[in-house]
Amino acid sequence: MSPRLAVLVSAASLLAACSPSGAEKFKAEVLAADKAFSEASRQQGIQAAFLGVIAPEGKLLAETRPGAAGVRTLFMQLPPTATLTWEAAFVDVSSSGDLGYTWGRYTLTLPSVAKGKLPSVQMGTYVTVWRRQPSGAWKVVLDGGNPDRHY
Repeated sequence: MSPRLAVLVSAASLLAACSPSGAEKFKAEVLAADKAFSEASRQQGIQAAFLGVIAPEGKLLAETRPGAAGVRTLFMQLPPTATLTWEAAFVDVSSSGDLGYTWGRYTLTLPSVAKGKLPSVQMGTYVTVWRRQPSGAWKVVLDGGNPDRHY
């Protein structure tokens, strides 16, 4: 092998080692989508954030109707000043790179209706299933949470 070819092969090997594998790239995309979703919930409100990411066939476990109709029905009962944020503890994707999921911890804070009373804070575990759309964007196809139980 010529010295020039050896340098080119070495450089190509180094570049390949530096670029993330397909699975790692997709995991990073799903994690970024999950973080952006939580941030949108904090900044824009819960309902607006969910409407921005729910797939038309997407299902919220606490609601019978799919998609945007289910989001509107479920979150209409929350006061507009309620906040919901979360942080993923784990992310994984399918080998095909078109389906992924995150799970972690969430915090739902409901403002008090009584003057001087502290807000109600509920914490728990969530799971979100994401599907890559033809556009490349990730949309939520299944989402649910389980509040902590205190015995």
